[in-house]
Amino acid sequence: MEHMFYAVKERWASKETASDLEKCPSYLGHPIDDKYDHLIELLAKILAEQPPNVVDIFEEYSRKLKEERFKIKKDYLRDLYIPPVQYDDAKKLIKLFQDVKQINKDEQERMEDKEQNDKKKKVPNLLDLLFYFEQTGIGLPRHEIVSLNLSIWKFASTMPLENIRFWGKILGKPKNYYILEAELQADELARRLEQEKHEVQSKKEKGEIKIQQNATKLTEEEMVTKTQQTEDIERIVKPTKNLRKDKKSKRKPLKLIFPSLPVNLWTPLPEIPIERIGSGLNRKVYFVCNTPGVDEWIELPMVTPQQIVIARQIVRYCTGNLETPIHSFPPFPGTEKNYLRAQIARISATTHVSPIGFFTFSRKEDEETEEERKKKDELLENMNYDPLPIKDLVDPSMSNWCHHSPYILKQGRTVWWNPQEENIVNVKEEKENVETDEVKIMMKEIGPPLLIPLSEDAIIDSVIPWTVRQSSYIQPDVTIALIRSNIWPGAFAFADGGKHFATMYIGWGHKYNAYNYNPSHMPPVQDQYKIGPEILEISDPTVKEEQAFQLMRLPLTEEEEEEEEEEEEEEEEEEEEEEEEKEEEEKEEEEEKEKKKEEEEEEKEKKEEEEEEEEEEEEKEEEEVNKEDDE
Repeated sequence: MEHMFYAVKERWASKETASDLEKCPSYLGHPIDDKYDHLIELLAKILAEQPPNVVDIFEEYSRKLKEERFKIKKDYLRDLYIPPVQYDDAKKLIKLFQDVKQINKDEQERMEDKEQNDKKKKVPNLLDLLFYFEQTGIGLPRHEIVSLNLSIWKFASTMPLENIRFWGKILGKPKNYYILEAELQADELARRLEQEKHEVQSKKEKGEIKIQQNATKLTEEEMVTKTQQTEDIERIVKPTKNLRKDKKSKRKPLKLIFPSLPVNLWTPLPEIPIERIGSGLNRKVYFVCNTPGVDEWIELPMVTPQQIVIARQIVRYCTGNLETPIHSFPPFPGTEKNYLRAQIARISATTHVSPIGFFTFSRKEDEETEEERKKKDELLENMNYDPLPIKDLVDPSMSNWCHHSPYILKQGRTVWWNPQEENIVNVKEEKENVETDEVKIMMKEIGPPLLIPLSEDAIIDSVIPWTVRQSSYIQPDVTIALIRSNIWPGAFAFADGGKHFATMYIGWGHKYNAYNYNPSHMPPVQDQYKIGPEILEISDPTVKEEQAFQLMRLPLTEEEEEEEEEEEEEEEEEEEEEEEEKEEEEKEEEEEKEKKKEEEEEEKEKKEEEEEEEEEEEEKEEEEVNKEDDE
């Protein structure tokens, strides 16, 4: 390649070809195909890459350069096939169809073997459910319904669940949540309860050790702080006479003595315990996914009372990611999955309604008291239910609809928990030592009972809680009654005048607020010190006091020094006399205590002797009675 380069250079450098070199650009240049530039690019590429056989590859390099230069901009043919985004989702949906097909075959075989099928394990058909909602103008797109229905069938066949139901859809930015509601089977519930017991026991063991350590630390810190405070007070509160005790201290400047730093003895309120799984707000389990048929169903954790209480104070949009942290005030204890679970519990407690008479309490309630009946949340479907006509269901008084979900108390539970149970027991044992003013018994909170009509719901901010309408006024035979919640926009329920009714939620998961949302205010700053005499500022001295103080700091004369020495001696003598008097008083007190002890011991001995004499007399009387009986 180097020989060719030098040969070209020598040839073009000769005088004979100088004129030809000048003519070369005009000859090679062309408006369509600039050969001169092509040769420059070709030589530059060869020099940059330096291939071994330039002569053999020269034409190939030229062809590649021409292809690159004259390539069409609109080239729809791809060298490498890139599948679209929907390709992976389509593969998952195809697999879903195949799995559901196999599940249906297996169920048909089981049905042939078993004639009796458990109604609890039946999976609802969303096409039938949303058929009624669509008549009232509420529903989901058809492709979502189909994929959601198939994914529920597949999910129900692999999980130990019963009473599976489509709860609704919570909108989010950028993704939404599709939610399933279900109950655990008896075996799965028992397994989880045992697991929960073991976890609670292990936490208690760890907690007791930590509490003992913290208690010992607190007691030590309290003792240290008390001793320091007493020492500080003794140093601060001194008589003015002691300012001249030592001659050396006269010339030294005054030192500022500050009290010791305080120790935070504040302890938080007792944490309200969570309701066990299978009861209260955790009676049912919930599963969510972003795109049904493509994503897996993920179980939400159990809800705690603290999450319910704080969820009432904040407003937040969902993101579609369960692990998104929540930054709010007051701080929320958990991530978005916990917030979503709390909102589901709140919406369910308020908007799960049914036609009155559809549910009844269990049969055992006739034998139980009213209090025990109210505590239980078990409802059964009324087999003798007489369907209400559409006229009654559409009645604006809402007296023919009732709540069948337990009410959430202010504590964040459905059953009230008394935080003062342990304190009340201790107070009863120590009534004599505890003042009555310090004992404050909290009033038990009781929510409205189950199956209470919607007509008794409270009107908040002049907003009617429910509105009702019917799907069609032209065809009364096929019409459907629909009620809509104004407290939780997006909550609906329908009834067709027969035994078909259902509830569903499609919304943002926010409660209606008549006014703009205002975040909670920050709490007031706590006092760093306990306000006492050692913290209060001293009043400024008067002019006379300042002059007297300055005179006291002046150097003393010999006569004044002698007077001070005499005063000090007198004070020392007085102190010695006071100490002797104290010692004598202490001795007298000790002697009195000893006398009292001796008297008490003598009284005890007398009582014992009297008791012994009485016992002997009783024994003699019994012996005499026995002798008389024998005679």
